[in-house]
Amino acid sequence: MNYRLLLFAASFGIIAAACNNNAVFEKNQPLEKEQWEYANVQKFDVEITDTTAKYNLYVNVRHSFKFEWRNMWVNITTQFPDSTKFNKRVNLLLSEADGRWFGDCLYDNCDISIPIQQNALFPKAGTYHFTIAQDMRINPLDKVKSVGFKVEKATNQKQQ
Repeated sequence: MNYRLLLFAASFGIIAAACNNNAVFEKNQPLEKEQWEYANVQKFDVEITDTTAKYNLYVNVRHSFKFEWRNMWVNITTQFPDSTKFNKRVNLLLSEADGRWFGDCLYDNCDISIPIQQNALFPKAGTYHFTIAQDMRINPLDKVKSVGFKVEKATNQKQQ
């Protein structure tokens, strides 16, 4: 019976992903033993060809329902095609103050896609390297199952 539910969920996910024609890049990377250590920096390489478009950037997090914190601090570094770098510390909110999780939770999985920048412009075509490192006071950070990165074309752009 659980296999039918799993098959349905997987099929729905594939269909939903195929319907999002604004997606440029999305990759989620599982964390070993559901622990995120400082040294386990997540890396994502995104090829940008359209420098006239605006993009929305997201961090995807899958955590356990038993995750201890209501937020997660991360350091995000962007390396441009010309090798210049930009670093930013970002607070990812995962729940309401009363403990209700944001995102979609099913059984022991809570999935959330958190916008970190809307309507971003990429000035040069090429490969952009993004890294995400956990920056909490606790190391390792328990009950984090995967971390991902998503780039999509913004749909609220004005056409010129």
